[in-house]
Amino acid sequence: MENVKTAGKPDYKSIPIIGVIGGVGPYAGLDFVRKIFNNTRAVRDQDHLNCMLVSCPSIVNDRTNFLLAPNDEEENPAYGMYESARRLHMADVKVACVACNTAHADRIFSHFLAMVAETLPGLQIVNMLETCALFAKKSLGIEKLGLLATKGTHKSRVYHEYFKEKDGFILMEPDEAGQENLHEAIFNKEFGIKAHSDVIKPQAKELIKGEIKKLAGQGAKGIILGCTELPLAVQNSDSSVPLIDPGFIAARKLIELVAPEKLLPYK
Repeated sequence: MENVKTAGKPDYKSIPIIGVIGGVGPYAGLDFVRKIFNNTRAVRDQDHLNCMLVSCPSIVNDRTNFLLAPNDEEENPAYGMYESARRLHMADVKVACVACNTAHADRIFSHFLAMVAETLPGLQIVNMLETCALFAKKSLGIEKLGLLATKGTHKSRVYHEYFKEKDGFILMEPDEAGQENLHEAIFNKEFGIKAHSDVIKPQAKELIKGEIKKLAGQGAKGIILGCTELPLAVQNSDSSVPLIDPGFIAARKLIELVAPEKLLPYK
């Protein structure tokens, strides 16, 4: 006889969960989850997809500091990212994404992927940068792109691994002064986005908008917001060319993998 306590109870393990490795930074992780919600076809609570955010910033070392430090003096952020992934895996998450562009640099991301592959079977990690490059090429048709990112991302040249010249891409980056402006807009303790993520300071916005204007003036047909904090500060209305948010594209990819019928049309 069927146990009355479980009669009609759904098989919760069969219901997919999207995982987000956040805390890198914390508000960027929240924004990533919001992008999942905003791109899901839903008219009631139950229509939304199951989503689990692990935000443990205390265990994930700063990605830019690690990439800029000589001789691996800093702890590799991959270890903290892996611990977050392990917690998602324990909750039966099957597909996840790291909500940080700089974390995709090879010195970090390859180590992270190796640990996941070895010990977390069945967990698929969506590569935010790879997904962005495919989308820019196939869906947007934009090949001459400006890149705004952290110093660590620029130094590692991780975007060049995915936006390759042989594939037709021309990737434009700010000069040294421009990269310093972006660094201040993100990390400055008085007005930077990380210090004031809830209400973005005007000075941070103006520094970012200034670098967008420079790259657009140099011929960029679109601007990649290559740091997950940047979309917190600027929108398409702040630019004369399209702004490309890798987090937005990755969020849509996660929905497509889990429940393609719930993916809203791209706007």
